[in-house]
Amino acid sequence: MKKPSYLHALAVSFFALAAASAAQAEDAAKLTVVLGYVADVESFGAIYAKDKGYFKDEGLDVTVVPAGVGVDQVQMVSSGLATIGIVGPELVLAGQDKGADFKIIAGQFQRTPVAMTCTKASGVKKPADLIGKRLGVKQIAAAYGDLFLEKNGIKKSDVEITPIGPNDISLIVAGKVDCMMTTFAFAEPRMIEDLGVPVNVISIGDFGMNAQMNAYFVNADFYNKPGSKDVLAKYMRAEMKAWQEYFKDPAAAAKYIVENGVSDGLDAAQQTYQAEQQVDYMLSPLTKEKGLMWLDPSIWKQTAQNALEAKLTNKVVDTDSMLTNDILESAATPKL
Repeated sequence: MKKPSYLHALAVSFFALAAASAAQAEDAAKLTVVLGYVADVESFGAIYAKDKGYFKDEGLDVTVVPAGVGVDQVQMVSSGLATIGIVGPELVLAGQDKGADFKIIAGQFQRTPVAMTCTKASGVKKPADLIGKRLGVKQIAAAYGDLFLEKNGIKKSDVEITPIGPNDISLIVAGKVDCMMTTFAFAEPRMIEDLGVPVNVISIGDFGMNAQMNAYFVNADFYNKPGSKDVLAKYMRAEMKAWQEYFKDPAAAAKYIVENGVSDGLDAAQQTYQAEQQVDYMLSPLTKEKGLMWLDPSIWKQTAQNALEAKLTNKVVDTDSMLTNDILESAATPKL
């Protein structure tokens, strides 16, 4: 009998390996994750974990869907088109208020990066300093602008309010308004300063409107299925491995995102600035004690009350029934 050639044996081994790999792929738990914003360093955890095979190492087959026009994270999770959604907490609460049933399993930011940005020349460093000043309010954030003033005892008549567009920094740069709201602490402030106007960044979270932005949420039906909690713990464990790399060197994380073309048009300097700035918003005494992305029930109660007052919900949503730190605990979330 003719002895099989080396090439024949190699081919047999190759096809056996391919078949085994295909079987493993079929066995992998498939998850779709929809990001809250344009893919950049803010979403480093999911992007890096996918690229570096951390999800695969956990036996997961993860599809990462970037945000964009027509992407509704709440609807996608509610309808089953996505397993995990990442989005602002008020949107999750609004979905719950309308009849959806969600479980919130993590919160990226311990302090909201939503802020009011004022020129240094205006002298505004806190809400009380707004009296007699000119405030540009994004039309899409009008409800939150009104609530911010009300919570801090400022009458609308004491402030000159000008509606502005969602991406308009021209009025504050030109000195036509003293402050603008809302802004993202990692975006507009740097853009304004790059145009030669120094600013003060005032987090609304420090003045009665904190929120754990970028909430990770799933359908309650999925959460309660046998095996789902283990799958979610594997997902978060892989993401946490990526975030640990990020915290070692945020600038290197930004460089990775830009050089790998995660999204078109990302600016290296801006991404580096954002990567370094968002560290302070992701870490807190709670993350040091419990672990990254740990959910704080007291913040969520405040967010639910604010959502009602801003007329985003019809009632104060019961967040106690929605929050769970069990997944993060199972994933052995790193304490930073």
